[in-house]
Amino acid sequence: MTGKPPALRSELQTELVSRIGEWIRSRAPERTMRIREAVLSRELGVSRTPIRAALQRLVGDGILEAHALGGYVVLQMPPLAADPAAPGDEASGLHGLLLRDMILNELPDPATESALMRRYDVGRGEILRALRRLMREGLAEPLPGRGWSMLKFDSEQMLKSYHLRHVLEPALLTDRDYVVDRAALERLKADHRNALLALSPSSPWRELFELDATFHETLARGSNNDLIVDIIRRQNRLRRLAEFVGYSRLERIRDSMEEHIAIIDALLAGDPAWASALMRRHLVTSRAETAEHFSRDLEAARSASGGIDKLR
Repeated sequence: MTGKPPALRSELQTELVSRIGEWIRSRAPERTMRIREAVLSRELGVSRTPIRAALQRLVGDGILEAHALGGYVVLQMPPLAADPAAPGDEASGLHGLLLRDMILNELPDPATESALMRRYDVGRGEILRALRRLMREGLAEPLPGRGWSMLKFDSEQMLKSYHLRHVLEPALLTDRDYVVDRAALERLKADHRNALLALSPSSPWRELFELDATFHETLARGSNNDLIVDIIRRQNRLRRLAEFVGYSRLERIRDSMEEHIAIIDALLAGDPAWASALMRRHLVTSRAETAEHFSRDLEAARSASGGIDKLR
């Protein structure tokens, strides 16, 4: 590739490069998959103009290539986006405070930018950066007119979420129409192996969670049912809040990744019944772990004056 990638002219365009990269990674596409502006605009809730600019940047970076019949094809998988608020960044502390108050149901209602500015004694720019990060994480959405809608979170919702997943995820693996995407599962297994080798107390929770969420979404896509995939994505958004305070237990993280690999191996071996049984056991174990530590994790969040990020 020659020439310099096109410059991005707004914060939104910069943000969309990362969001589109995550969108591509979550679908682990084959090279024949075509990506279209209209689809991204609908999926990400953003108009086509900034989407187009972000796509052109990904072309310039060698991630995508324009297709002769329209749209784009993937040349290489985009790298995992760096956390936009790394330790030491002022936005990181604010993000943690917002998470803590969301988890504890202590955010202003309505959650307007002005109310949040007063609560945290920060400027509008800092609030917007933190809110956009929450939006990328699927935890907040701008409301028509003014204010933000924040994901609701409590122990009852978490247990209902696990019940839903326990009913759905093992069953879809044994459905007669289920399709095993061997290439996607092989990539996912390699990502898990690499994460296990690098696992340490300083491992970024965001990367660990994204790997976890990608595993469940990848398996859901084998159903070829967009409604099922959407359900799993919604449950992942809820789980993200729990994982913000629960990703400090390294032994459970390690066990969970090993359980994922065992499920992948069963699918690759052509044994969906065993994969389903392993998924059921995985969800039962995760539910029990969450239930056991939920109150303790919330108390840790309540006492973390610097926000959830300070728990790491």
